[in-house]
Amino acid sequence: MMNENERRASPKNRWTRWYMWLAYGGILVVIAVGVVIVAMAPAPGRDGETAVSHHDMATLTPHEAAALMRQHPSIDSPAELNDLQHIAVQYGITLDESIARHAWRGNFSRMVTAIEDEDPDSVVDAAITSGSSAWIKFSGSISGNARNAIDKFKSENPHVEISLQAGRDPGFTKREAEEAVIGAHYAVMAEDGVQDSVTYYDSDAIEIIVTVQMATPPSGEKLSSLEKAAERGAAEATRPDITDNLAISLSVVQHDLSGTDGYRAPN
Repeated sequence: MMNENERRASPKNRWTRWYMWLAYGGILVVIAVGVVIVAMAPAPGRDGETAVSHHDMATLTPHEAAALMRQHPSIDSPAELNDLQHIAVQYGITLDESIARHAWRGNFSRMVTAIEDEDPDSVVDAAITSGSSAWIKFSGSISGNARNAIDKFKSENPHVEISLQAGRDPGFTKREAEEAVIGAHYAVMAEDGVQDSVTYYDSDAIEIIVTVQMATPPSGEKLSSLEKAAERGAAEATRPDITDNLAISLSVVQHDLSGTDGYRAPN
């Protein structure tokens, strides 16, 4: 659902990537037809050298692992603790630093999902930002159950700052925005002449941004066809009137989009 500020799309007939909210900011998760790949490429350590290898990771005893999980309730499995160890080694930081930076993010994601499940129209958007902070935008007033869930999360993660925003219902939920992004992306990719596409939801502009790669600039008729395809895909993935409130902005480029990170962190 949530991830920390990473959204991607891939070449046609290879990986198809779309922008989702992810739980772990330090791990890139690529979703491709039900396959989840966790990319953990070598990263610079503090001394500028490539971070030490997996084999240099200290092995925790079962007692030590259990003690850490009791000390940090946000770590809900030995597998997650192992991932946090890998991140510490990869980035040349201590395990305590890795836990402080990343362990709370999975619980934050699950908390927002639980709030959405109870009241699907309540959450407009949510994101984990840099450092130990996150925000949640609600469509209207924040329910008592939502506040209880947030207070419980804060009590377990006192170092995390959560900004809450309540306001006018934008006319769609975060889940619908996610579905509309996927629908628009696939519909545009299916159009003749499209080589690649980057598609994501911009919560600042309240619109879906679609960047399409084609070999040559499209005619006015073709551009109109692409725009209609994106609108049709979004509507079919959610509901017919979704574009009444959620705009779609489409542009065409001739340069290669492979590996492009089109995500812009919302404020």
